[in-house]
Amino acid sequence: MSNQAQVDALEHLVIALFKELDVRTGLPLTPIVNAAKASIFDSEGSGGPEQKVAAAQYLEHLASRLGKFRG
Repeated sequence: MSNQAQVDALEHLVIALFKELDVRTGLPLTPIVNAAKASIFDSEGSGGPEQKVAAAQYLEHLASRLGKFRG
């Protein structure tokens, strides 16, 4: 399986989880996205600042696809 196929599968999984969470709990997406972004920036894993910014921006992109996250 290619890395792109794995990324695509995870993206769809995350979107499905967000939708289910919204339906079941009405919990706003913003705090979840903000916590994920903070985790990215706090991590000492591979990737420098540019990769971390790109990852955080991608989280915002995913959230915007759901129409729930603003800013």
